[in-house]
Amino acid sequence: MIGRGESRLPRNQIQQQIRARAQNTANVLFTRHALGRMRERQITIAMVYEVLRKGVLRREPERDLRHDALECRMELRVEGRDIGAVVAFAMDRDRLPVVTVMNI
Repeated sequence: MIGRGESRLPRNQIQQQIRARAQNTANVLFTRHALGRMRERQITIAMVYEVLRKGVLRREPERDLRHDALECRMELRVEGRDIGAVVAFAMDRDRLPVVTVMNI
């Protein structure tokens, strides 16, 4: 449940946790929606991994009740394109479901 402290974590700490968890590809789960958006926008899985491993969390995370987590948008310029990847982050889970991916 979100009440476990995620919403009180500083953004830089959440960013650090996302980057660390994304080092292991087994932690990164792609939703059907995210895969569809990636196809539409010609964004590869490798590009998303790079965004999650090196990106910046510029916006405040928002509650994601569907995943019982915080919705966090990591952003990075990859291959000349500004890309955002939204993940459902929870402190008590290593998994990072990728909710959607976009050009920004």
